[in-house]
Amino acid sequence: METLRIVLDTDLAMGAPGSDVDDGFALALAIAEPGIELELITTVGGNSDVATSTRLTRELLEVLGRPDIPVVTGASAPLDPGLRNPAQPLATGPVQAPYAAVEIIRRVMAEPGEITVVAIGPLTNLAVALMLEPGLATAVREIVVMGGVYLEQTNVGWMPGEYNFWCDPHAADVVLKSGAPLRLVGLDVTRKVRLCRADARELASGGEFGRRAAEHTEAWISFQERVKPQEELEQGSCALHDPLAVALVSHPDLVTWRDAYVAVETAGRVTRGVAIADLLMWENPPAPNCRIATAVDAAAFRELFLERLARLP
Repeated sequence: METLRIVLDTDLAMGAPGSDVDDGFALALAIAEPGIELELITTVGGNSDVATSTRLTRELLEVLGRPDIPVVTGASAPLDPGLRNPAQPLATGPVQAPYAAVEIIRRVMAEPGEITVVAIGPLTNLAVALMLEPGLATAVREIVVMGGVYLEQTNVGWMPGEYNFWCDPHAADVVLKSGAPLRLVGLDVTRKVRLCRADARELASGGEFGRRAAEHTEAWISFQERVKPQEELEQGSCALHDPLAVALVSHPDLVTWRDAYVAVETAGRVTRGVAIADLLMWENPPAPNCRIATAVDAAAFRELFLERLARLP
């Protein structure tokens, strides 16, 4: 199997009270998957503030036995809407490394066509990188994004779309307009891959990561049940949004892909961050700017996920 080199851009929060656990599982899967070489982790504010995300990422790397993987801190706040045009230089002056966007640029531009960026948090770091260096769009091998909802809709009034796009819709807009090769995995697909309490107990029988992850998973499932009592899907299990995005780097056939033109709402009064997917079915369609996942083999992913995590020390 070809080994694909990746940068993981994350708002990791596993271990923070009341926070999702899927980003921690995504990091573990990126380390355990033999088809992936994780070369860099960049952090962004989202599920937690960026300082907490950076700290938790480093702590988790220690647990996973990979403290050698570099972690670079990134954006702490969403993109300034006035800077959302990729053709415009940043008005804030030069940015010095180490900083996530700069390090993404350095790595990708040094070896064009070699590095895949997997973005599982708000897209602020990527957007800033693309504004600083528009050539990144053609130098990156691919960008895989966990974000958006494409064939369904969410039913939460305060967040009508998906969280990562909702956090920074202007950044998502920059990335979608960049011309980079994009594959997008949305909630309508990721909510179908689940981790239940029995799975968590199975993980707990493994090493230190398994024990910690099981504890945090149990707490997250209980939290979801409490705050979403009428949502049947969230009773007794949690979604593995971010791990699915990581798995698709080396196992793209786990999902069905479709060309699409996707735009994101940046100015809507009640539709902040909502993604609109044109499936190119009418005459004179726009040129596609991405591929979106439309279905998933949930059983095959679950088997892969649990098998890979069982390999961890």
